[in-house]
Amino acid sequence: MKKETYIVDDNPDHHFLLYRAIKGFSGECPVRFFEDGKVLYRHLEALARQGRTNEFPSLLIVDLNMPGMNGMQLLRLLRQPKPELQGFFEDLPLVIMSSETGEDKIQQCYQLGANAFITKPFDFDEVRNTMKSIIRFWLDKDLEFTETH
Repeated sequence: MKKETYIVDDNPDHHFLLYRAIKGFSGECPVRFFEDGKVLYRHLEALARQGRTNEFPSLLIVDLNMPGMNGMQLLRLLRQPKPELQGFFEDLPLVIMSSETGEDKIQQCYQLGANAFITKPFDFDEVRNTMKSIIRFWLDKDLEFTETH
């Protein structure tokens, strides 16, 4: 089974852009979207408690600013889990993607255990190039674009 990339973002338009960009690559890049950190955390927690860690994603891409559980709160839960969940989430590659560029927020994300911080692109070509770079780096996949927009 190919491992998925999980993307957490509350903006359906951003889901659409990311989905369209990823589906335009050659090769298989399964992706699953979550609307907020709480939904993702509950899903990962259930997988861990059921011993289904083989179903964990290969990569998490998380928006920083979301209502409910934001990216910072999710990052804290995954990198500093409850005692009964220690050892499950700490090594999941986690990329924060945000339109926020404040140095203090970026540093805080890294201090909490983010593996990378990427400025959120909004132009389709930038989205596609950013996703290609993330997937190449974190999943070691050499991708080419097969679709034009």
